[in-house]
Amino acid sequence: MARNSKSKVFGSEEALAMVEELRATFDCGKTRGLEWRSSQLKALIKLSEENEKQIVQALHSDLSKSETEAFVQEPVTYG
Repeated sequence: MARNSKSKVFGSEEALAMVEELRATFDCGKTRGLEWRSSQLKALIKLSEENEKQIVQALHSDLSKSETEAFVQEPVTYG
């Protein structure tokens, strides 16, 4: 795959603009609270636990990983 030789560099001005935009979003209350974020993470953990077999099968199909490799190299930490 060829690299685009005219790719834009993310500089300090762009970073500053992004930080200002994110702070403005946070300050106006558009972000979600800790309780909502925690519930989303718990739902993601539940989803991964409920679909563990399918995830392992996909890792085998896509990346030729054995079940052991799936657990060792693609760990999910709940805690």
